[in-house]
Amino acid sequence: MFMNSQEGFTLIEIIVTIIVAAILGAMFLQVMETNVTGSVEPLTRVKDVYALNEVMERITADYKRLLSEENTLETIKATIGTTGTDVTSGVYGTYSVRYNEYIKFSGPDSEGLYREEVDRGSGGKKVLKVTLSFSDQRLTSLFTE
Repeated sequence: MFMNSQEGFTLIEIIVTIIVAAILGAMFLQVMETNVTGSVEPLTRVKDVYALNEVMERITADYKRLLSEENTLETIKATIGTTGTDVTSGVYGTYSVRYNEYIKFSGPDSEGLYREEVDRGSGGKKVLKVTLSFSDQRLTSLFTE
């Protein structure tokens, strides 16, 4: 008695396997591309924060050096730049000035909170609020007389 048996895969099984493997491979590549591209963002943010921190450290060092002189805050305010300007390769580095004004705190109000206001020369101790940005990172410092 002669049996007609075949061993192996049929052509349909091989084609279905290749199609499933191609679909899974495409999904894997899409996920990997997103992860690889997105993995750079935290490193870029850290680099930007470090650069901005370096700028603020230079400003703070200059502030500490100038403390014994008169018009310390006016000198720092003028050197930083005016609100809304972009500084490239300035004295302190590269940054954008988001805020560079004198402020005062009023209050407490009915909720016990102090409010920040622009100081238009009310006398007393001056407080200089400086907010700088680099890329999408921001850093704020207060300097006093």
